[in-house]
Amino acid sequence: SAELVLDGGVAATCSFQSQWPLIRGMYYDVEARSKQGDSVFMQVASLPAGVDLASAPDAFFTGKIFSTEGRFGAYGAPTDVRVLKSSKLELVRKMELAFLTLAPGGAESPRHAQMVAVQPTGSSDVIMLVGGSSASRWASAEPAIRGAIDSFSVLRVRPTKLSRKRSSDYRFEQQGGLWDQQAA
Repeated sequence: SAELVLDGGVAATCSFQSQWPLIRGMYYDVEARSKQGDSVFMQVASLPAGVDLASAPDAFFTGKIFSTEGRFGAYGAPTDVRVLKSSKLELVRKMELAFLTLAPGGAESPRHAQMVAVQPTGSSDVIMLVGGSSASRWASAEPAIRGAIDSFSVLRVRPTKLSRKRSSDYRFEQQGGLWDQQAA
């Protein structure tokens, strides 16, 4: 579980179950990863003005997940992004995705992912849990990823005076990152 600070003066306690351990990383999110590189991670994204979870197009979610600043864009934005399945339930969005990422040497790596998104009450942000694996490992990784996706929930929402910025994250320097240059 994790306590996330969201826009709109909202803090949300989120939870998911994973058979993999939590790890430390450079993306300042909550992530569990297998020894083979399969992973699930939480990502927060601000919705455009006037848009809510139900009305956001699939392209909003893929744009956030596959940006060059994100986990899959370390060596360039992923290409050949395909939405294989997309569902809109009352308070939840789910997607299944296929895409190509670039490896350090420039080779393309086919990958598969699932995503679930929720919009906590009072916030203009969505919280996504994204699980992914290489296409060659997908058949064996999918049950663990689907289990984590299906277990994702927002347990509690409360008001907060904290703002959503990197310098508010107590893990920022402790996790191997760089200090927020604007805060210095």
